[in-house]
Amino acid sequence: MLWVTRDYVHVDRVASPWLIKRFIDLKAQFIFLPREEIPEFVEKTGAIPYDTGTGIELDHYKENDEKFCTFDAIVKKYKLGDDEALARLQKVVRAADTGKLEEEPLALGLEVIASGAPLLVDSDHDALEMEFPFYDTLYAFFQRQIVMEKYKDEITKFKSRGERREFIKKKMAELPSKML
Repeated sequence: MLWVTRDYVHVDRVASPWLIKRFIDLKAQFIFLPREEIPEFVEKTGAIPYDTGTGIELDHYKENDEKFCTFDAIVKKYKLGDDEALARLQKVVRAADTGKLEEEPLALGLEVIASGAPLLVDSDHDALEMEFPFYDTLYAFFQRQIVMEKYKDEITKFKSRGERREFIKKKMAELPSKML
């Protein structure tokens, strides 16, 4: 599928393509355009618009006086909410993208990466390529957290870091996930 959003990516316009590629559409292609060119492009191509800042379905929204970002809208539309690691990552993305950095300690990290990475590359596509591994890492970190919480007693019995790591990796693979 073809997906289109505004150019000059930042947190949500990196996190959302990561989410789409990892959970919805492995073959997704992303187009970055000035906001005013998006409607005509969608009409001509049938591309799926997201995070355009124009109030479309896959965009920021408010619910019960709380601000949500496009990442939230995508999780909701594609029913990805039952993945606990993704839900933890979702909170960090929301905090980073809606200006609530103080609510999630890791949100500042996403803001730092989103601010710095585009300065090192020549295109929005290059920024995605540079930043996706950070999202992969955060997702794995949250999966690890879940395993460590669930199997705390078993993990403490292992004598070496290697044994613990292998056990954790095995249990991470068993976690419910819709990752493609």
